[in-house]
Amino acid sequence: MDGSLVSALSPELRRALTGLSGTSPLVIALDFDGTMSPLVDRPEDARPLPASAAAAQLLAGLPGVITALISGRDLRSLEAVYPAPRPQVLIGSHGAERVLPEFLNTDAQHIDLDAQQEQLLQDTTQILGEISDAFDGTSLEYKPASTVLHIRQADPVTGQAALDEAYRQLQAVSGLRLLAGKAVLEASVLKTTKGQALQWLRTVTGAQSLIFVGDDVTDEDGFNALGEGDLGIKVGAGQTAAHFRIDAPADLPELLEYLVDLRS
Repeated sequence: MDGSLVSALSPELRRALTGLSGTSPLVIALDFDGTMSPLVDRPEDARPLPASAAAAQLLAGLPGVITALISGRDLRSLEAVYPAPRPQVLIGSHGAERVLPEFLNTDAQHIDLDAQQEQLLQDTTQILGEISDAFDGTSLEYKPASTVLHIRQADPVTGQAALDEAYRQLQAVSGLRLLAGKAVLEASVLKTTKGQALQWLRTVTGAQSLIFVGDDVTDEDGFNALGEGDLGIKVGAGQTAAHFRIDAPADLPELLEYLVDLRS
C-alpha cells in the first residue's frame, strides 16, 4: 500500500492483527453481503469485491491459515454469487449448511427438516407472500429452512409497514425464529446462529485464533461467541460487540492484504 494514502485500518487494529498474525491455525471467517460484497438491491446481483476475493485466495494459500465464508445465504445462493475460487470452508444459512475442504473433512452438512418444520416453513412462506403482494417494492427470497422478506426496493414508509405487518403476524408463531437484518426480515424454522457456526469451526479446524468480519445484526451472534485471543471486526456503523470497526466493504481489501503481508 502507498504510505502516502490514508489507511482504513486504525493503529489499534493494526496492532491487534499483528498480535494474531503468528498464531496457527488462524481461521479468517468472512461474512458475504455487506462485507465481501457491497449491499445491493437484488441479492442475486451481489458479487465479492475483486480485491477482497483475491486477498482471501492468497490467504487460503498460506501455511497455517484457513479461510471461511459464513453467510445467512443458503449455499446454493452463495455459490451462485461467489464464483470459484472461494474461501476453503463454506457455511450457509446462518450455520445450518456447512461444507469443509478435503484436508479437513470430505463430508458436507445439509439442512434436513422434519415434517413439522416443513409445514411451518410452508405456512410462513404463504404469510410472507401475502404481505409482499400487499406492499409494493418488497420481495421474497427462498431458502431451504427460511423465507426472507426484502424491502430494499420499497420506499421507506412502505418497507417499514411491510416489516411491521410481518412481525405482527409471525412474532408469536411457535418454532419460528425471526432474524432482523439490513432491510430484511428472515423467518427461519431452525435455531442455528453464526455464533454456533464459529464455535463449530473452531472445533473442526483446531483454530488457535479466529478473526471474524461481519456487518449485520445477525453477525453479532458471531462477535459474541469469540473468546480471548480472537478478533471481531464490524463493517460499517451501528452498535456492536466487535473489537474493532472498518467503515465499508471497500476497506476490507486493505485488511486482508495486511494479513497476507504479516503471514508472508
